[in-house]
Amino acid sequence: MFCKRMIVLFSILLCYGITAFAATNGSPIPTVVQGSSIKWNTNFNAAVSQAKQANKYILLFFTGSDWCGWCKKLDNEVFSTSEFANTVGNQFVFVELDFPMGQKPSSEVEKQNADLKKKFGVTGFPTVVILDSAQNFVAETGYRSGGGKAYADYLLGLLK
Repeated sequence: MFCKRMIVLFSILLCYGITAFAATNGSPIPTVVQGSSIKWNTNFNAAVSQAKQANKYILLFFTGSDWCGWCKKLDNEVFSTSEFANTVGNQFVFVELDFPMGQKPSSEVEKQNADLKKKFGVTGFPTVVILDSAQNFVAETGYRSGGGKAYADYLLGLLK
């Protein structure tokens, strides 16, 4: 009886896992991640086009959203605040480049993120890279305490 239950449970979990895996692979790269007052792109090329069209800077946020404590702090204490969004929200196109341990992104997103990590020499998380609208490197930073307004003011100082 115990073996039958284990086989049924294993079969259900296997089917669920295959379904979840199939749902994430082969899908196009999503453009925007909702959830904060900042709209986060996950498609770098779309973000570059948007930045060129609007003549904005590009902010790349390299994160491990489900395992990196400092990444979570930066998101919660800075990026998710209205002070940050109100101060610099109109000056940047925001791109989240996530390297999760849990649910993996599609293979396209995973490759894009790995290529950008290599291109900009990112070795730790969180890393924030700022580019101009022509994709020229402007600055690199990481977590800083002080909240959304202080971080926004710091970023504006890096642009000068």
